[in-house]
Amino acid sequence: MSIQLDNGRINLEGLCGIADHLKALAITNKTLEGIKSSLDIADDKTCDWYLRATAAHKAWFRMRCRICEKLAVLRQEEKEMNRMRSQFESEELLKLLRNEVTKESLLNHRIMAQAIAEQRLQEALNKAVSK
Repeated sequence: MSIQLDNGRINLEGLCGIADHLKALAITNKTLEGIKSSLDIADDKTCDWYLRATAAHKAWFRMRCRICEKLAVLRQEEKEMNRMRSQFESEELLKLLRNEVTKESLLNHRIMAQAIAEQRLQEALNKAVSK
């Protein structure tokens, strides 16, 4: 299904996934810029064309808001899926390692990993604070 309808508008119901929403957002931004530049150079702000262009700008702006809202939801869902995937991978890796490594060795590696992770976290925090 196409992102744009025959009349040039965005087919919001046809958008599937982040990539489609980003494409639609790019089209919407480009359209808004075009309408805005036309409105900025208009001499007669009371003519029928100017009023229709203003209405079109408002409609495209609302469409952009809807796309951004849905994009935010999709990105949050993707983030949650990635977090779950990482958690499941870690759990499965731990199960596999428990069968291959002694309990003592696994505990030692876990303590080392926690220390390294804490060090990396402190480095990241220090870097963020120093910016």
